[in-house]
Amino acid sequence: MYMMKKILLLAGIVSLAACTNDPEETFSQGGGSSAGVKVIYDAEGAVEGQLIVKFRPSAADSLAAALASASATRAGFATADELLAAVGVDGIRPLFGSDPRFEERHRAFGLHQWYVVTFDESLPLREMVGELSHDGRIEVLEYARCPRLKNRFPARPLRSAAAAATRASMPMNDPLLPAQWHYDNTGYQVLVTQAGADVNLFDAWKKNQGSSDIVVAVIDQAVQYTHPDLQANIWVNPNPEDDDLHGYNFVNNTAELDWSYADREEYQGQIYYSNADHGTHVAGTIAAVNDNDRGVCGIAGGRNGAGGVKIMSCQIFGDPDKRSYPTEDAFRYAADNGALICQCSYGYSYSTGSRDEMEAMRQWFMNSSEKAAIDYFIANAGKNDPDSPIEGGVVIFAAGNDGDLFGDVSEYPASYEAVVSVAAMGSDFLPAYYTCYNDEVDITAPGGDLYNSSLGTDNGGVLSTILSDPSVTYYDDERRQGLTDSNVYGYMQGTSMACPHVSGVAALGLSYLSQLGYRMTADAYKKLLLESVHPIDPYLTGTKRYDGPTLLLDEYKGKMGAGYLDANLLLENIKVAFGEKDAASGHGADRQPVVEDRYADEQRRAGRLLYRRCGFAIRCRGQRRVGRAGECQRRRSADAAQEGRAGQGNRFGQGIRGHGRVAEFLCDRPLAEQFRRRLVVAVSGFRATGLPRREARRLYI
Repeated sequence: MYMMKKILLLAGIVSLAACTNDPEETFSQGGGSSAGVKVIYDAEGAVEGQLIVKFRPSAADSLAAALASASATRAGFATADELLAAVGVDGIRPLFGSDPRFEERHRAFGLHQWYVVTFDESLPLREMVGELSHDGRIEVLEYARCPRLKNRFPARPLRSAAAAATRASMPMNDPLLPAQWHYDNTGYQVLVTQAGADVNLFDAWKKNQGSSDIVVAVIDQAVQYTHPDLQANIWVNPNPEDDDLHGYNFVNNTAELDWSYADREEYQGQIYYSNADHGTHVAGTIAAVNDNDRGVCGIAGGRNGAGGVKIMSCQIFGDPDKRSYPTEDAFRYAADNGALICQCSYGYSYSTGSRDEMEAMRQWFMNSSEKAAIDYFIANAGKNDPDSPIEGGVVIFAAGNDGDLFGDVSEYPASYEAVVSVAAMGSDFLPAYYTCYNDEVDITAPGGDLYNSSLGTDNGGVLSTILSDPSVTYYDDERRQGLTDSNVYGYMQGTSMACPHVSGVAALGLSYLSQLGYRMTADAYKKLLLESVHPIDPYLTGTKRYDGPTLLLDEYKGKMGAGYLDANLLLENIKVAFGEKDAASGHGADRQPVVEDRYADEQRRAGRLLYRRCGFAIRCRGQRRVGRAGECQRRRSADAAQEGRAGQGNRFGQGIRGHGRVAEFLCDRPLAEQFRRRLVVAVSGFRATGLPRREARRLYI
């Protein structure tokens, strides 16, 4: 009885706080349906002692006025705070922060209507919602949920640096760049691999390496802004109001970013601790400082140690003992402070992965405060900056890591059509064993697969920056013994790692747009990004084995998005979209972003791969336009001839039927034994043509 009285009193407090003089807005006793209150999600799995409430507009204004008054006297208590304390209520506060510069658009998107009510965790959530659902002043009651990160396993610190001798042919002088197969896969860096399973970054770098005018908000753990390989590319707030120089900690509601806490996971009854490396690793893939003779490269990390895109850290994860991790206000903060891309490698947990559970998750999200926040960012990012290359923002989410557990499941927010959903592939073009796959996935990028690693290494994962703060207590053996130039970089895997590849390439594309002096809408740019891919379905045949159930690759077809991302193709497509380059013949006058000389780029790329494998370069001629087949002339290596290898032929063929894309080369005869007579696929492989194997080989040999 005492508990029910507290619930009723608490419900009354929320209602009184929202009192309004509007005669048309009355208190309804007829239940949730008659009051028109939407109750979204469920108490099971929700955060205890917390509810998110969306008030109707006039009630929200009245509540704001009431909370602003420090002299309210209710029910014999001197202040509202004393009354709240009497029933175990911690407080009622706005969910979204304020910014006088953008108050009008905050109201236009209804951000001022959302509040968080926190109260004694002993009060049952369902009963609390049941009482509040009768109030006609309330529009939505939302059970709060805790997000989770989208990586599989903690960071694996690097134990030794890459060999310096391999750096001579690299476009940047960062010593670990040769090990970043996910940027340029030669077919040698990893045990289970296929050349070309990357984002084709080196060719893109010939056009642009990033711009300090582009800001990417990393909504994640805190990014270590003092990391020596990130520091030059960390965003600095030009108008700090609360000492928020590099971002904001939404967990502790403070400007102090915190990466010192320990993550905690339970597995098979054991508690495991790991460091908060995730946000720093994600940030490094996007914008680790390039060409600074240190560590790794970022996709849009600049050149000569400067000029990369800027990372804004929006911390939504922290001490696991905290009751909740707020995500919503991070999107508002990012839009209001100049970010153009939101990088989001998080999501929410399933318990069963059933269709009913997926539908419940969809209904929750589509009415949620988080959707309102994402919509606000997409609509408003970049709009107040006339120099921005984009009007509106792009939100990029990791698709999720439960594919091996639940199969074809759709996670939210990743499956929301307004965002870009990213699946993960390994170093062999095949889906990473963990990746989610579904009809809502938009694109695939390298996320790493540790099962592909060379013996005794973790090099099948994605290599990037991890924590390098000597004041942190480390939980891995490598850093516990002391920080080195190597172990402040590490491998991770997950759609969490695939997602920043897309965010980084998107930031590189915006940098190129800015360089060319062009401006696009967010919708147009997102469309261009998703068209800058190569087909992945041709690789999805047969099975994939790992330390778990065998994966049937046919099940992934049509569910890994439009294809795997090509950074250079995005930059080429930008030129086509603005008339700086003609589209390939045969595509009409609608100027779809297709690149005329893409095959020339692929030939150069294949030649470079061949040089690394065979010890000599091959020059190709006889290129044909789309719809025709060509064969490059045979070349012999003088060096090889001197070694008695005269007659060893090397051919690079290009065959195209319809829109199938092929660019591959074959090393054969005695030399082929060195690399087991394997075809090295530079872009899509002859399977993409749909030609029978015999006919495809005839085009090349």
